[in-house]
Amino acid sequence: MKAEKAAPETDKEPNAAHPRETFFYVGHNAEEQALAEGLRGGRMHHAWLLTGAKGMGKATLAYRFARAALGAKTGGARPFDTHPEDPIARRVIAQSHPDLFILRRGLNDRGKPRREITVDEARELGQFFSLAPSEGGMRVAIIDAVDDLNRNAANAILKTLEEPPARSVLLLVCHAPGAILPTIRSRCRRLTLRTLTEPQMKQAAGTDTDGVIFQLAKGRPGRAIALKAQGGREIASLLATSRGGIGASIPELYEKLGGEPFERLASVIEIAEDWVHGKGVEEGGEHWAEAWSQLETLRSEAEGLDMDPRHALARAVGILDRAAGARR
Repeated sequence: MKAEKAAPETDKEPNAAHPRETFFYVGHNAEEQALAEGLRGGRMHHAWLLTGAKGMGKATLAYRFARAALGAKTGGARPFDTHPEDPIARRVIAQSHPDLFILRRGLNDRGKPRREITVDEARELGQFFSLAPSEGGMRVAIIDAVDDLNRNAANAILKTLEEPPARSVLLLVCHAPGAILPTIRSRCRRLTLRTLTEPQMKQAAGTDTDGVIFQLAKGRPGRAIALKAQGGREIASLLATSRGGIGASIPELYEKLGGEPFERLASVIEIAEDWVHGKGVEEGGEHWAEAWSQLETLRSEAEGLDMDPRHALARAVGILDRAAGARR
């Protein structure tokens, strides 16, 4: 009998472990310490906005905090170090702890990720916090990511932010804080995660990681780990021969990547965005900025509309070819 295929998770890097399953953590010591001091001191701010580029480790930090706040035994070099076999840690991994709520993009009726978090999904957050903690401790909720809330969903969580219940903490993962509602930003204590140094990146992703992968990851450990898992050496080899332009390599790059089709497509477009951004920094010119914007729009449309990957790849090639032609 064929095993049932697991539903895709909308809040993880392709082919990488989910943040709730990640226990090894590098960097961001000051940010973890700030959360730990609030938890130990009993004067915990009710809402924390964890900001930084995607793949920086924001969600992993949120889950580290959640395990400790829910009572997992800590012990190690860092404040939130816990053991994967701790009973509470295991329940967090299994998504079965009653005092932990995760708000993320759901799936549409075709089983594909939605483009946004809907208002009905956001209202579940208020329902969760309306109840007393099941196990007498704290209630913790993680929104991953607040950027995905549509306007009505964003307004729906404001009531929780304005009238936080006792013994509750809300962690909001945010990739672009300037794009979210000011009323959300103003009600949260903000922690900004910075890019890691090269030694830290090697510690996080492994010294055997190809240097091109580190260049693409730009100090984001989650991105480096995901690219490595998707076939890092082949990706690096392909990109190394595409210095003049990667448009023609896009279909081959898609075939070399591992993971589900929507994950591979998102990764290809993100690699193209990084390449375009680098060309813009190197050469200047509005055509590179416009190409980046078009690729970002394409990624959102491809994911939300369940677009045929071949069609999306062809559009990406066209965007890159037009940008390369504009510089000549």
